[in-house]
Amino acid sequence: MIINKLFIVNKNSIILALLSSAIIGVAISFSDFYLFHLILSILTIIWIYQFKENKYRLNLDIFSDNHAKALLVVLSWYLLSLLWAPSLVLGLKYMFYLICGIIITFSFIYFSKNIEDLNTIFKVLSFFITIEIIIALAESFTSFRMPISSYSSFAILFGKDPINFSEFGDVFIYSNISPPTGFHWNTNDLAICMIISLPFFLCSNKSSIKIVGTLSVTTIIIMTASRAAFLGLVLIYSLYLILIKKRVGALSLAWITLFIFFLGMQQLRESENPRINEVANSIEALTLYLSGNIDVGGSIQWRRELVDNGINAFYNSYGLGLGAGGTVANQEIIGPVAGRFTSMHNFWVELLVEGGIFVATIISFWLISIIYKLFIISRTITNQNLRYYSQSLFLSVIAFIPAAIAASSTIYFFPMWIMFGFSISVILLSKIYAN
Repeated sequence: MIINKLFIVNKNSIILALLSSAIIGVAISFSDFYLFHLILSILTIIWIYQFKENKYRLNLDIFSDNHAKALLVVLSWYLLSLLWAPSLVLGLKYMFYLICGIIITFSFIYFSKNIEDLNTIFKVLSFFITIEIIIALAESFTSFRMPISSYSSFAILFGKDPINFSEFGDVFIYSNISPPTGFHWNTNDLAICMIISLPFFLCSNKSSIKIVGTLSVTTIIIMTASRAAFLGLVLIYSLYLILIKKRVGALSLAWITLFIFFLGMQQLRESENPRINEVANSIEALTLYLSGNIDVGGSIQWRRELVDNGINAFYNSYGLGLGAGGTVANQEIIGPVAGRFTSMHNFWVELLVEGGIFVATIISFWLISIIYKLFIISRTITNQNLRYYSQSLFLSVIAFIPAAIAASSTIYFFPMWIMFGFSISVILLSKIYAN
């Protein structure tokens, strides 16, 4: 009995470590092997041992919620799709990504059996997000780089191939400033992670956390120069003022202030002060990039070509989908776009093209259901913690939808799976703490 109790305690600690390593992601890794994979291996051994101790009986309580069941249905469909996937190797690789993500989500749900455990996870993850914000700000305004960053010369020591910063052209004018990456390999992934995190600062009841956190995260998102993430940023602030704070007037004032700010920047471009002139021109270049008037590296063009190729292949599959890993396999057959891109670079199109109408329909209704329930919980629940979590996650999930387009794919983007696990946990706990 004592051994079993110690076993449960150790397993819970390892699950918490697994979720923490999922936030850290590529920041602690060598080549394609992350700290996350090491902890997952240990946890898998524990699961196998527990399965044996339970006389090979499975506890299926975690799958009682329809949102959890939907993920298993999607997983089963992708597994079945290996029968017609154009590449078995890429299909198995995609399945590994999907399984890792679903394990993260289910681990979060398993650990969050009560509000105290949910608070524990939130505090631990908040700590790591705070560290990442500090690192990202340092990367934005100093020459500091995370060793494992696409812009770090040390990345090669960790089995990575750093990229050339000059490809960003004139979007970033400062010679000592480059897009931040934080715990992530590239700027787009960091931007999406910050989009998911922003509502938790914005909805906080502590003024210091709300002000400092919101300004810091907003700055990082702007410095990443991600168009899709910027749209998510606008969505968060707009929905926060309209649905959470119910201050339409404040939203109108914010838009007017923003308009005046950018108008002022236009005037300061002609300033004789070189520093002011530099700042004004930098903001203008960033604005043009976010609006699509500057297409760095032809990103809009090659993203459109990737989507067109995927949609054509989807039509040829008669709505069945190409199967797991099908988008990359299809693009490799056609040839990399711009000589190097094979990933879809649009997660929602990727789901449609690979999973077909079946997966696209399930995921669409699944997300709508989660968003709706989080909104209802935020309006009706009396528990202050669950109200805070539901408000924040409601904004996070909505803003994630456009922001996800920024990444090459989010199937292996761990913060997304944490967000899903967090959302389902809140929905489950809200039934226990209902009025």
